[in-house]
Amino acid sequence: MKRRDFAIGATALTASALGIGAASAARAADLAVAPFRGRQDQVERAWREAMSGARPALGRSDALLILQGGKITFERYGADHGPAVRHVSWSMAKSFTHALVGIGVADGRVDIDRPLSLVSHPDPGLTLRRLLNLTDGLDWHEASYEPEKSDAARMLYGPGRLDGASYTAAMHQAVKPGTRFNYSTGSFQLAAAELAVHLFPGLKDPAARRSAMADFIRRRLFQPLGMTTALAEFDAAGTFVGGSLVYASARDFARFGELYRQDGVVDGVRLLPEGWVKFARTPTVSPVYGAGFWLETSRLQPSPPQPLLRGHGPIDAFSAQGHQGQVILILPSRNAVVVRLGLGADDPAAWSELGGWLNQVVDAIDA
Repeated sequence: MKRRDFAIGATALTASALGIGAASAARAADLAVAPFRGRQDQVERAWREAMSGARPALGRSDALLILQGGKITFERYGADHGPAVRHVSWSMAKSFTHALVGIGVADGRVDIDRPLSLVSHPDPGLTLRRLLNLTDGLDWHEASYEPEKSDAARMLYGPGRLDGASYTAAMHQAVKPGTRFNYSTGSFQLAAAELAVHLFPGLKDPAARRSAMADFIRRRLFQPLGMTTALAEFDAAGTFVGGSLVYASARDFARFGELYRQDGVVDGVRLLPEGWVKFARTPTVSPVYGAGFWLETSRLQPSPPQPLLRGHGPIDAFSAQGHQGQVILILPSRNAVVVRLGLGADDPAAWSELGGWLNQVVDAIDA
């Protein structure tokens, strides 16, 4: 098995089927503005509905931004928000962790199929690949983020708050890696810590680890994309909170989405290794999750999780999603990226409402 064959064990997809263009690239310079291509009145109507409270299940909408061909064609903000205002990513950070691991792979410093070094029960099948696919098999219970039920809440705010990776690594192996999909914020916290071990071997001091990783994230991801507002948060152990905490403006989240729309290339330079975006978009155990990104399917699934666009959107769409309605929606066949930021409920009904609302937006975008 070649280390760079990231999609091994999953359905093969051609570059044309994934909608990846060979010549175009994300732009790190200031985002240009261009006329909207499609039915702008339909998008305006959707935004007015969100702002008017006509669809209360959407919660509060803070931003809606659309890139077409890498240029801003629609940009609206709610109260107290604007182009320079940072917004929490919540679990969209998982997609950033996927990118950072990819950069480590491109540097030749990370092998995603190597057994993890940070767990006390090293199953040889427990690898970075399994963490990124959310098929690690650890006994993690994300639950509804109530402290008494949720490992995510306990890791972020309870006994695991000082060292989230160690909290996750202590979980016992419930099932064989690669056999079960289980949504886990801890998996990406552990992935971020494992990445740091490979990038900075021997660096034990938390402050030094934090400084080194923050510099890596800034130099190797944020700066090449022109993400001037972006900040990554770290825990007391010096580990990037890679499952939940990046802060950035809507424009900078869109820049990140554009990187993935353009197959990991920025300004003509390959930032992510070839095949890494395909890896993100290839399902494994769950048909709606690849590696660090959510996928679309042509119909609703028999049981959760469900595709964001409820089986009605472009089949090549994929997205970063975060708690309470944060979305970076990448639409290769529409040549577009849609960013929606807000504050709403995190239950299936709220996500179904958000998916229906986003379908209005997507339907209005011309290919």
